[in-house]
Amino acid sequence: MSELPPSTPIEVIAQVSRVVTKVVDRITGDRNEVPLMVAAAVVEALKNFEMGAQIQYGPAAWIEILEDQSPVWVGAWGQHFHFWVATDFGEIVDLNASVAHRRRSPDQALKPILSPPILWSAEVPSFYRYKPEGVAELELHDERDIQQFTQVIEEVRQKCTLDAIRGQEPEFPNEAMLCPGRRVLDDSNQNFRHFDRALSVKGLPPAPTL
Repeated sequence: MSELPPSTPIEVIAQVSRVVTKVVDRITGDRNEVPLMVAAAVVEALKNFEMGAQIQYGPAAWIEILEDQSPVWVGAWGQHFHFWVATDFGEIVDLNASVAHRRRSPDQALKPILSPPILWSAEVPSFYRYKPEGVAELELHDERDIQQFTQVIEEVRQKCTLDAIRGQEPEFPNEAMLCPGRRVLDDSNQNFRHFDRALSVKGLPPAPTL
């Protein structure tokens, strides 16, 4: 039997994803508005565990489920781009696609009700698309943004440590999540189960060209 490729330890994934999502949501009001800050916080958190990662940018798309249970592709392509993290293990880390439905497009007739799970995996399901175009860095000029990011990084560095996870059961955010080895963790509302059921019934629509 061939060995599985190395990946970020599940305890680290749990701690980083939970701390970053909670801290950025609390300090900024909604992490959906600051994807580059979220990615930068993940990279900073992984440094505490002596793990390397980079912020990547480029076009990206993912499936959301609308009120009528129809799946649609949304995301950033054309003149727009998205931010995510690539770890040294070849994993894509995206803590923002899962909450993108909070920002409803004004020309959408139907409201999106379900997003795909948080992604932390080298294996990317067919309901995501990523096309990396380069490495990004966070440059802040607005004083409010600088203050918020400073608070985020201070708290992330404080809580994402080996001491914080040693001997503890992994505690994930209460959001659906896809982890290495195709491990799917659902949230308390079983949102991934509902998401997957809608896809099974309706099928995957043609993907956009990124």
